[in-house]
Amino acid sequence: MSGGYSNKTIICDSSALISLADTAFVDVLAELKKVSGADFIISEDVKAECIDHPLRMKSHTLPAIRLQFALNEGILRVADAAPIRKTTDDLLWLANNVYYSGDRPVSVLHRGEAETLALASENGLGSILIDERTTRVLIEDPESLGKHLHEELGVPISINSKYLDRFAQLTGSMELFRSSELMIIAYEKGYFKRFSGLETQAVEAALYGLKFAGCSISFEEIEEYTKSLQK
Repeated sequence: MSGGYSNKTIICDSSALISLADTAFVDVLAELKKVSGADFIISEDVKAECIDHPLRMKSHTLPAIRLQFALNEGILRVADAAPIRKTTDDLLWLANNVYYSGDRPVSVLHRGEAETLALASENGLGSILIDERTTRVLIEDPESLGKHLHEELGVPISINSKYLDRFAQLTGSMELFRSSELMIIAYEKGYFKRFSGLETQAVEAALYGLKFAGCSISFEEIEEYTKSLQK
């Protein structure tokens, strides 16, 4: 791995950080850093999305302050965007030229997500914390995303296999997980012991909170997990 990163480095997208900040669970990152040595990295564009811009908006200031505090404390670190700019541009262009409606490309990836993926790709990192469903499905099941776009837009969608293959070459080894899965890891590491006697209810409430904050976890997944804790 390059860039001074280790196999415990996790690249974080703004979608997952916003879910954690909105539910006041940013300190889960601090806990996992302490107990497992996890290193949480964000790109410059992700910092702009979830900290810089929201700090200027009264309705989003508190979650942004929580994330800025994590940055100040070294729980989050910002990576320089300059070395990954070309890969960011390539990923952004490829992803947004995979799906077509007629002769017009359908945009599916924003710069923040592209920068996150580029940071992982350029440094040989596999673990990405991301709640954004479209990006996850683009990497994990692109055919399914094509069907979803067809249903959502109500028009035939074609896939440019050449661009999809090139995109997959850059992202195929990445392991994507959601803030909900991070919360489950935190539970297994003992984070919820602070809710003495209420651990199961607390982690269930946390998962529902993350869902309503934007994490793409289903009600069925939450019910299945919480039932497993009661056995």
